[in-house]
Order: sequence, then C-alpha cells, then structure tokens
Amino acid sequence: MGTTYSVGGPFSTYSTIADIDSGAFAAGGNTLEIYPGTHTWPSTAKEMKNMTIVGIGGKNACIISGSINLSSASSGENYISGLTINGTASVPAIDVQTPTTRCGMHVSDCVLTTSSLAIQNHTPISVVSGTDGPATTIRNIWSSCTAGLACNSNVTAVSSTMAGAWNNPPVDNQSGQAAGLIGVADLLYAAANSGNMTETVTARTIVS
Repeated sequence: MGTTYSVGGPFSTYSTIADIDSGAFAAGGNTLEIYPGTHTWPSTAKEMKNMTIVGIGGKNACIISGSINLSSASSGENYISGLTINGTASVPAIDVQTPTTRCGMHVSDCVLTTSSLAIQNHTPISVVSGTDGPATTIRNIWSSCTAGLACNSNVTAVSSTMAGAWNNPPVDNQSGQAAGLIGVADLLYAAANSGNMTETVTARTIVS
C-alpha cells in the first residue's frame, strides 16, 4: 500500500504539484490525486515508480499545464487517468525518457493537447520480455498533438482518437527481430504508423 497525495482539493495538504517532494514519486506505489482546476506541472523530469496520477472529477475539470516528464530512472507500471494535459509545445505531453529497466506508461480517459507528441515511451525492447505485456497502453484518449505515439516497445491503443501517425518509434530497430515492436490498434482515427512495426489493426478509420 502506498501513500495518497492530493493537490487542489478541499482537504489537500498541497496547493501545487511543485510543493510535493520528488521522493514521493520515486518511493513506489504512491497515488497523486489532482482536484478540479488548472495545475502547473513542474518542468523538471521526475523519477516515477509504480505511480498513479488521477484526476478527481474527470478530464474536463482537472487540467494540467505543462508536460509530464519521467526521468530515465523511472520504472514499474505508471498510470495516468482523468486529466486534460496541455503539454509543452516542444516535448511530448507525456514523456518517458530512456529508462534502463521496464517503465510502463498506461493512459486512460485523458485529453492531450499542444505538444508535438501525445505520448513518448523510450522503454527499449531489450528490457521488455514477451510475457510482460505492452509497455504502453492507451484507452479512451483524445489527442490534437501533432502526432500520436512514439514508443519503442509493445503498444496497445483502444478506442482513442489521435492526429498524425499513430505510432512512430523513436528508435527504428525492429527489422529482423523476432520480438519486435507490435502494435494493436482499435478504433483509431489517425495516419498510418511511420515506423518499422508489425501492426495489427482490428478496426480503424484513417482520415488524411
């Protein structure tokens, strides 16, 4: 069991996200509750380990200004839901920098805007076994970012709308590998992926 931190709520002990010590993100298994309002996300990348970040009140009420950046020391399975993230223009709205171990990023019920990419996850294939499951999953997200995903390891995208290429791996190293980057897409509104990826699409409308 981790610790729950909250920002902006009637009983919250923190008025801003920056007030929360970085160790709370890295400790493992903690939850950050974001209450309605607009909250600035600190620009410094944070180490996250099995962290859950959730909007209390849903994506229309809980707004993040600035991109959520995870440092290369991040690990485990991290979850983000119920937020609108108006990211920084020059970086992905959610950015997992190159970790040395598996770092899962699982995003649901979010709106992502402004950024060049909706989600980037640099977790390399070399640290994700075939039995680990997708390192990146999205469900019920809407993104007007320039492109959708940039992910190196297995991806599942369900019931989501994204502009641009739905997945363009930042490292195009899948050629000839038996366990390469595998994408499963369902109900995506996007251009085709731009990477060297084995892609299984169960249903998709492409508008370009």
